[in-house]
Amino acid sequence: MKNQKPDNIKKALEEAISSAGVGEVAVEEILKTLDKQKLFRYHRDSDVNLLSTAGRVLVAIIEDPTMTLRAISVYLDLSETMIDKTVKYLIDGGLITKTKANRRNVYKLNKKSIKEQQDIQHILTALKTLDNNENEHVGNGEIF
Repeated sequence: MKNQKPDNIKKALEEAISSAGVGEVAVEEILKTLDKQKLFRYHRDSDVNLLSTAGRVLVAIIEDPTMTLRAISVYLDLSETMIDKTVKYLIDGGLITKTKANRRNVYKLNKKSIKEQQDIQHILTALKTLDNNENEHVGNGEIF
């Protein structure tokens, strides 16, 4: 079952802001801004998730290596325990390292290991194939 938190928050914001005369467009922009700042996950996940929890956590850390476990937990709507276990898994796999800076964890990406990781290589190859197929079929009206 899909998480309905974004819809509930959107509805609550719309109700609260409507009395102030601010429209739905403003609510949409507020939610998108919160998502961009990794304070709240607003963009819609599809019905088919292609990334594992480890993949999702790695992407979140790539997007912002200064995110706390709690922030990643909120952003991905997963428990802090799950995030902590996943971060340890990524560290053990050599994809990231964790250091302390002023009582806060800071993650460093091992870019070489990430780029050489087998799943990343498969994704890159698949995206190149999609791009090549799209360019080949542009003239004859085919999508793929």
